[in-house]
Amino acid sequence: MRQPLIFTLLFIYVALLPNSSAQDGTQWRAPGSSEIPSNTTAINAIKFSSDGTHLAIATANGITLYDTYTGKELARLSVLLDTVTALAFSPDNRTVASASEDATIRLWNAHTGEHRTDFIGHTHPVVALAFSPDGTTLASGSFKEIRLWNLNTDQPIPTSVFHGHQDIVTTLAFSPDSKTLASTSFHGTILLWDVETGQPLHSLPAHTDSITTLTFSPDNQTLASGGYWSRDAESTIHLWNTDTGQLLTTIKGHTAPVFALTFSQDSGTLASAGWDNAIRMWHPQTGQLQAIFQSNTAPILALAFIPGSLPVNGKGESNHTYGKALASASLDGTIQLWSLASIPRPWDVNADGVVNVLDLTFVATRFGQATPDLNSDGIVNILDLVLVAQHFGK
Repeated sequence: MRQPLIFTLLFIYVALLPNSSAQDGTQWRAPGSSEIPSNTTAINAIKFSSDGTHLAIATANGITLYDTYTGKELARLSVLLDTVTALAFSPDNRTVASASEDATIRLWNAHTGEHRTDFIGHTHPVVALAFSPDGTTLASGSFKEIRLWNLNTDQPIPTSVFHGHQDIVTTLAFSPDSKTLASTSFHGTILLWDVETGQPLHSLPAHTDSITTLTFSPDNQTLASGGYWSRDAESTIHLWNTDTGQLLTTIKGHTAPVFALTFSQDSGTLASAGWDNAIRMWHPQTGQLQAIFQSNTAPILALAFIPGSLPVNGKGESNHTYGKALASASLDGTIQLWSLASIPRPWDVNADGVVNVLDLTFVATRFGQATPDLNSDGIVNILDLVLVAQHFGK
């Protein structure tokens, strides 16, 4: 029996299952954020670390770093930075980079809050930052240009400057192997760059007026892009093949701008969120909606999958342990942690953690059969798929 047939049969079954809606989790609020109304931009920038365990929030009072699980303040960057436009964590969580309207990039010690150095070179405001996963490079985006900074040298000078966008570079994301950089601008074009040569690899067609978020899957196979809603464009999510630049899937469902995208570590789930206050969980290959987390707070600006247990009282104490969870950060400073324990794998219909012939057997039992060989010819093949289709037609 060929594996694609398993997936085909399971897809037909799963496609008819109801989407789950999850609400289980906990939340905390950044101190002072209760004064931030949801219809303002008092939070200038907000960013999770790559592993989701740390969170940086920039307001008119400066930058504060938090423990995602407990809400405990880890460090405060006390310099007045009321014009912070972007934040980024290094892969080891030891360094935080901030960008501002004065075109300066500042590096901070994430443990002590000490200012380390400045990167100066842009002549326009810097609105996008990204560390490479190998920790050797910081990318920064400004008007029509991207600069790459070598973090292994004491000289704060850019090693490369990329030109190709016709407007402000708004979003940057490195591939997991640090060899490719994805960028987008207000113009709507997505460019994929070879980090070593500085040459563009692909130019991906714009799908909305503005693209607000980019993320690579951990398996390095897929790039997800989230779009901004306008009167003439839907808030769609596009999935692209990172090798060919080919559009793989278009996902629709959000009713307002999508500001955050993140893949699970196994690349099997894509989470999205934005201005409609809802988190949606998708199967990347099919675009099927797996679950919805409905937030009652404000628009969601950031997402991160996190491991471990969830605190229930903001003090690090927990009476629930989950294998994995999702953290969301909203415009009003509310941080919510959502359990993913109840969300099944899209093809694992019997929820045993493995996708195999037992899942087909599970599907067959829904049709009153004890085996996936529905026509009893001794082979599980396309003829059984025809019988499945006939069952759905009844």
